[in-house]
Amino acid sequence: MENNHEIDVDRLKLLNYIEECDRHIVKIKHAISKMKNFMPLTLDDYRSLSEDDKEHIDQFIFRYSKLQDAMGEKLFPTILKNLKENFENKPFRDLIDRLEKLEIIESANDWDELRKSRNSLSHEYSSEENELVININIVYEKLIPKIFSIYDKIIFYIESNIVK
Repeated sequence: MENNHEIDVDRLKLLNYIEECDRHIVKIKHAISKMKNFMPLTLDDYRSLSEDDKEHIDQFIFRYSKLQDAMGEKLFPTILKNLKENFENKPFRDLIDRLEKLEIIESANDWDELRKSRNSLSHEYSSEENELVININIVYEKLIPKIFSIYDKIIFYIESNIVK
């Protein structure tokens, strides 16, 4: 027989990770509200931004990265653990493929796109201003709505199938 304490701990972890993701989303939305007056960016716009505006972009990029980390490293494995799926010591791609097969996420490839954009932002942030501006615009206009949509679908799944 299963240990009810273990089930409660797994469910509590899941709820804590949801709260963590929610905090990142609140911060992303706040940064977006501060950025809306200068988005989308051009290279000239970026170069003429105030330090406060650049701080909002920093917050936006940081929280976008932290949300991906929280979802990929914490929330996704904990969802599968709550479903009694064993994904310890397996590649991350296997985990997101399983989430797709269970229809928790629509596309594992969407998650790959989010991770690639995040990696591009972190690598280009210190040097290539033109590439940085392009990637900020892509994340702002396309990928934030995508990650929010993925998260909403995950929350709906959790509420319908795990935390009833």
